[in-house]
Amino acid sequence: MAWNIMNKDRNILDYLEKLKDFYKKSTDNQQMLFFQLIDTILESKDLEEISFEIKNVEKIDALSGREVLIEDIELLEDEAMLIVFQLNQTDAIKQLYGAEVLKEVITDKASKLKSIINESGVSLYSISFQKFAILVRDKALFDRYFSILKFSIFNNIDNSVYNSKIYGEILSDFTVGVSYGRDHLYHRANIAIQEAVLSKSRYKIYDKNADGLELKKATLDKFRVYKTALHDGHIVPYFQPIVSASTEEIIKYEALARLVLPDGRVISPIDFLNTAIEDKTFEFFTRQMMQKVFIVYGNNSCEISINLTYENIKSKTMLEYIKNRLEKYGGERITFEIVETEEIVEYKIVENFIKMVKEYGCKISIDDFGSGYSNFTNLFKLDIDYIKIDGTITTRLLDAEKARIMIRGLVGFAKSVNVKTIAEFVSSKELFECVRKLGVDYVQGYYHGEPKNAKDYGLE
Repeated sequence: MAWNIMNKDRNILDYLEKLKDFYKKSTDNQQMLFFQLIDTILESKDLEEISFEIKNVEKIDALSGREVLIEDIELLEDEAMLIVFQLNQTDAIKQLYGAEVLKEVITDKASKLKSIINESGVSLYSISFQKFAILVRDKALFDRYFSILKFSIFNNIDNSVYNSKIYGEILSDFTVGVSYGRDHLYHRANIAIQEAVLSKSRYKIYDKNADGLELKKATLDKFRVYKTALHDGHIVPYFQPIVSASTEEIIKYEALARLVLPDGRVISPIDFLNTAIEDKTFEFFTRQMMQKVFIVYGNNSCEISINLTYENIKSKTMLEYIKNRLEKYGGERITFEIVETEEIVEYKIVENFIKMVKEYGCKISIDDFGSGYSNFTNLFKLDIDYIKIDGTITTRLLDAEKARIMIRGLVGFAKSVNVKTIAEFVSSKELFECVRKLGVDYVQGYYHGEPKNAKDYGLE
């Protein structure tokens, strides 16, 4: 893909043709940076600067994701070293500078991590929008990559700073967990990260005999509680109203998973979803949740929104289950809300899912719009009905003009393509009035109702 633009005699039409070819052949991550590259070209007459920018784009390959990492670990024949990087300051960067700058920071981090890998026995993975991992399969390289971690990544200030053209130097560093062996490599690296966070260390190496026994016990306790709840059917849907911004009438409910213990305690997903995903019981969890939602749906005339991840959508068995439920209950009042869109790798899979459920009259919503990597360029190519504006933008509306400008732009663009907008995290009258003035169609948040069980909203 690399091509030399340093030949000053190149015909401009040939140059543009090469640029078009570069875009067609580039990876998703490269395409994210493509428009920044265009801006640089338009602003600069310096071919060396343009060449430098293009090379930066070219070295951001589409990284393998979490699933590939898990598969690679399962295929290990010998001891390996896993380094998991958790990017810090993401919330602060997003709030201070916006989602686009956060995307630039993350892309810069990916580029720097990729630049340190030169050996065939070493692979880099993108786990989530703020997590990366390096798997070292060759024992002879363990010390080398541990030295790189200590002296290049942590003690080299250049690797902790991103130079924004607009905002200057932005600090963003990693908390790291390291594990060795073959079994439970990824899980142990994540435990090491938690130990590093609790001890305020930059990194921790997993050691089953180390001081993190209390943390490990807590993790195992959560796992045990989750598995018992799943087995006993204690995963239940709570419901939160979504209301019209113009009339304040409830137009639908979003179904939200909760774990309700026998003693009456209600546990939020943040405490058990990671366990569900790590344990590979996420599909069974989703099925149990969905079955109970459809029972409520079948007993009422209300509209209900159900959350699905990309992992759900790409599972053939999960798709068959969804189709079975729609055959039985119908889908005219169902909205499927696609969450964690930064995890999407193949948009064709999502497109096929949307076509399938729309045959039953379902609608499609996209969660957390305005954050993540690929929202604008890819998601609007899909046949969607709603976008849910990222709550971290909504919460800044009253004191950040940039947030108001961003939502005004999102609303205008959505209206132009006949897509409705939903603002979440609307927690006060002042915030509601602000959202309404900006032209948002629907709102969701504690101001109009917190998540409650079906009985509390008269849905039983």
